Amino acid sequence: MKYSVLFIVACAGGMLMAENAPEYRARKAFEAESEIDQKQVHAIRECAVSKIHTCLYPLIGHLKKEGKENTLLRRESAYSLGHLRAPEAREPLLALLPKETEPANKGAVIRALGQIGNKADIKTISPFLADPDASLRRIAARALYDIDDKAASAEVSGKIAGEKDDYTRVEMLNTALQHEGGKVEHALSLSKILQSSDRAARLRAAEVLGQYKNKEALGDLERALKTERDLQVRAAIFQAIQATTLSN
Repeated sequence: MKYSVLFIVACAGGMLMAENAPEYRARKAFEAESEIDQKQVHAIRECAVSKIHTCLYPLIGHLKKEGKENTLLRRESAYSLGHLRAPEAREPLLALLPKETEPANKGAVIRALGQIGNKADIKTISPFLADPDASLRRIAARALYDIDDKAASAEVSGKIAGEKDDYTRVEMLNTALQHEGGKVEHALSLSKILQSSDRAARLRAAEVLGQYKNKEALGDLERALKTERDLQVRAAIFQAIQATTLSN
């Protein structure tokens, strides 16, 4: 019995080893187009993680599937198309955006457009900076960061003062700093968020400060390190202090 089990395992391993890279990509593309729910979702995510570009047209096909029963399918496909950064997906994503009613699905489409990175989509994404849903405002700011253009940073910069959600304000400041890295007021606004009651906002603020290394924020970083109790946030603050000190 023991040898039979070993033989079966060895055969299965041999079949896996026998599948070369093109065959693997083809299989995942087929699974991504299949109707088996859990297997399909897993395959769609694998298309993104492994950058399997043969998945492109099956994923675009899923964007066109209407109805609540296909909500998850459209969302996962939009996320994966964003990771693939395929220009071919841009027009189908733009067509889908006004039809989607679920905030999570809208967010997936907005983020995908940002990752594809066409500057013409700044005008499509920017209105979401004023959306009532904080998560969509945050995703729009991140999408404009991904587009990486002065016009995108300027759009976000104009919305910072009116933003009430700390976590969203961090993402807006991050996008503004991308092309306005020397603006002292942006760095100081970030450093004040280190005292926010929102842990995610404090963590993200520390990460962004560590990225831009603005010396004006160093005092606030050092004060925040003394009072912060969350270990992960403390580590991010410490790293930001180190990065800022070494660069100045």
